[in-house]
Amino acid sequence: MPTISTLKGLALALVIATNTAQATVVVPCATYNGVGPGGVPDEWVRNKLNSRGSSAYGKYGQGRSGIHLTVGTPPQHVWVSPHFYDSETYVRSLELCPKANDYECEQTYGGLFATNESSTFKAPNKDMFGTDAVSFFDAFPDLGNDKFKLGVSDVSDLKRVMNLFGKDGSQGTLGLGPNSTFFQTFFPGKEQVGIYVPGGNSTHGKPAHSNPMYSWVTYELEFDGYNQSHFTGEKFTMPIGPLIPESEKVTPFMLNITGVKVGNKNLLENGESYLANFDLGGRSPNILPSKVYNQFLYTTGAKSIEEPVYKTEDLPKNPKDMFNLTFTFSNGEKEYSFTIAQPYLFSDSFDEESEVNLYSDEHSFNSNPTISINQLGFTSYIGIDHAAGEWWLAKAVHPWTDYNPPSISSSKTNGNEPQNATSDTKKNAAGGLRDNLKMVTASAAALAAAVFLLC
Repeated sequence: MPTISTLKGLALALVIATNTAQATVVVPCATYNGVGPGGVPDEWVRNKLNSRGSSAYGKYGQGRSGIHLTVGTPPQHVWVSPHFYDSETYVRSLELCPKANDYECEQTYGGLFATNESSTFKAPNKDMFGTDAVSFFDAFPDLGNDKFKLGVSDVSDLKRVMNLFGKDGSQGTLGLGPNSTFFQTFFPGKEQVGIYVPGGNSTHGKPAHSNPMYSWVTYELEFDGYNQSHFTGEKFTMPIGPLIPESEKVTPFMLNITGVKVGNKNLLENGESYLANFDLGGRSPNILPSKVYNQFLYTTGAKSIEEPVYKTEDLPKNPKDMFNLTFTFSNGEKEYSFTIAQPYLFSDSFDEESEVNLYSDEHSFNSNPTISINQLGFTSYIGIDHAAGEWWLAKAVHPWTDYNPPSISSSKTNGNEPQNATSDTKKNAAGGLRDNLKMVTASAAALAAAVFLLC
């Protein structure tokens, strides 16, 4: 006979499933990188790695990450990264990899597109922009357009390559900025996107290609309205700033950080604050100003600033003493706090020694203080509204039991004590997410490293 808790769980699962189905169009940003042979199937790539057996990649198979598109007729598979303040979509040209069988080059760019291989590609002005059939492979429900405008980028447009793809020139981008081609094509009048981290699996059962491959959904983009079941509480709202071309210090998404605490120890002096970029792409770790970073190492007992390594056995075991790191943001009216728990902050992959997954702005490849989406997104829902000129954070709602997200407060009174998920309801509502979250918990150190380089 079903228990009360079971009935509660089934009811919540039904509500979540109903709300998810009602609310939005979901586009997963995922990675495929299996133990070789693994990753994506051979029919999705030009230069096949799986069929070669052992290779320079060792045990890893054909890896791809980002938003999976098919472009052209017949369809060519490419992966692009969301870009939240550019307005155009770009795929990478086959001309970037002129050598035959260069699977490493193709993987670097997330797949390649050849205009001359598509019977439906049209470029009237013979420039880098044209139109073609585009489908979002993992979207739910289906999302596609037969005459979608996109750019085909090669090394000749170096300045734009540097601005969009970084110095190394990585994969293509999906422009989700104001007045973007994407919004005008698919959701005119609704220039909004929600970002939800589902914990490894998709909330709607896709992508369905995870067996025998190993797919990991970094986050899901939600269009045509925010999914109200994925967040709760007050919204912490900030203006979207102007785009300053070629600026690395100022982006449209900035956070004013007024508190950084380890346990009860505040690493900022009274009244001190600093601005940090919010990295929506998952390409950067959390980066602290050097003064704050050094204070963190001193407070937590690192061997030295030059060698921030800890003896794993010396890290606190009592939850009350753990080195949980809490950031507090302010928008002038409200404060919003989120905590990275110690198991997600330190990597003990070397068994006897642990490394901290933080960086100083003096020693990082990104020289600016940064808050990464990789931990903040795991506890917070992120909304971007270009029409209103604002973006916001709210506490995310996750129907899982194996991970207790760090506490988040969005008021002047900070509630930073870790929360314990004890409700029987959560145990029964997890569904397909539960098994994936077991993997998340077991791989906490890997998640804490948080440089997914995916989306």
